[in-house]
Amino acid sequence: MSSPLKTTVDSSFELRLVEAIRPISEHFLAVGVHHLFDTGLYDALAGRSPTPIPALADELSMAADRLRGFLLYLANEDIVRVEDDHVALTDKARGLNEFRAWYTFLIGGYAGTIQQIGGALTRGAPDCTRDGEHVSVGSCEISRYDGMPMTLDLLEQGRVDARELLDLGCGNALYLTEFAAAVPGLRAVGVEPDPDGYRAAVGLVERAGMADRVRLVNASATDFLRDPPADCRPDLIVLGYVLQEILAQEGEEAVLGLLRGVVSRFPRINVVVIEVSDEIANPAVMRHGVARNFWNPYFLIHYFTRQRLARKAYWDELFRRAGLTVAAFTSTDPHIDSSGVELGYLLRGPAYH
Repeated sequence: MSSPLKTTVDSSFELRLVEAIRPISEHFLAVGVHHLFDTGLYDALAGRSPTPIPALADELSMAADRLRGFLLYLANEDIVRVEDDHVALTDKARGLNEFRAWYTFLIGGYAGTIQQIGGALTRGAPDCTRDGEHVSVGSCEISRYDGMPMTLDLLEQGRVDARELLDLGCGNALYLTEFAAAVPGLRAVGVEPDPDGYRAAVGLVERAGMADRVRLVNASATDFLRDPPADCRPDLIVLGYVLQEILAQEGEEAVLGLLRGVVSRFPRINVVVIEVSDEIANPAVMRHGVARNFWNPYFLIHYFTRQRLARKAYWDELFRRAGLTVAAFTSTDPHIDSSGVELGYLLRGPAYH
C-alpha cells in the first residue's frame, strides 16, 4: 500500500523545478547586489586585499554572524570570494559597479512597490508607495547616461547658450550640480516635490560646494510656477520625467496649463522635456534587450505609482495644443540604449521667434 504522503514525479521534475524557480533566485540576487552597494559593503571592499569578516563587521557596525551569512550567499553567486573567513570582491562584482544606479533606482526605489502590487490590483485600492530618496538618487545617477547627454544634444541642436537653468523635478540635484560644473557662470534653481529627494538634493549641493550657484525649493512644479521668486529669470527650463507625474496626478489640462504658463511667464524660454514612450504593448520594442531588462519593469511600476506614460504621438499632439514648436528632438545614444524608448524635446513658444 502506497503512503498518501508520497508524491509521484517524473524523471524531468528536477530540471523543470530548476527552470521554474530561476526568477526567484534572480530576484534575491538583485536585492542582494543592491544591499551590497547600499550598505557601504562594496565601497569598503573596493581596492582592498581580502579582509577579515569580523574586522569588516566592526568597521561598518554590523553583526558579524549575519554579515558572514550574507557574504557566503554572495560568494555562491560569484559576487565575492570568502576564504579562511576573509572576503574580497570578484571581477563580476567590480563589473556590476558601473551599473549601480539601476539597482538604486529599481530595487532601492521600487522593490517595496512590487510587493504591494497584489493588493493594489483590487478595485479602489490606493496607489503603491515607493522610496523617494532611492528613486531620486538612482534616477539622477542614470541621467548621466540618458537625460544629461540628451539635454546637451538638444541645446547643441538648438544653439542654446543657457545662463540660468530652472529644473522642475530635480531629484537629488546631481543633474544640476554637474551641469553647473560643466558650464562656468551658470546659475540654477532646482524644484523637487518629494521631501526625501529634496533632502538628498540639499546634501549633495552642500557637498559639491555649489550652494552659491544652485538654489533648491521643496515644491511641485505647478505650485512653484504659480508664484516663482521675483529674481527667477531662467532662459532654460528642464522637465525631466515630470510631465508623466502631473499627467497622472492632475490630468491633461494641468499639463497643458503648466506648459502654456511657462511660455506666457517666460516668452523666450527654451523648454527641454525628457519623457518615456509607453511601449509595453509593442512587441517589436519589447523584444529589445534593454526593454526587457529595464523598461518592462519600469512600465509596470507606472501603473501603480501615480505616473502615466504616453507614446510619442500623444506628446507631439499635446505640445502642439500647448502652442509649442519642437525645435529639436533626440533620444539616447544607441551605444547605451538603442530601443528608442526615451524622448527628448527642445520646445519653444510663439514669442521666441
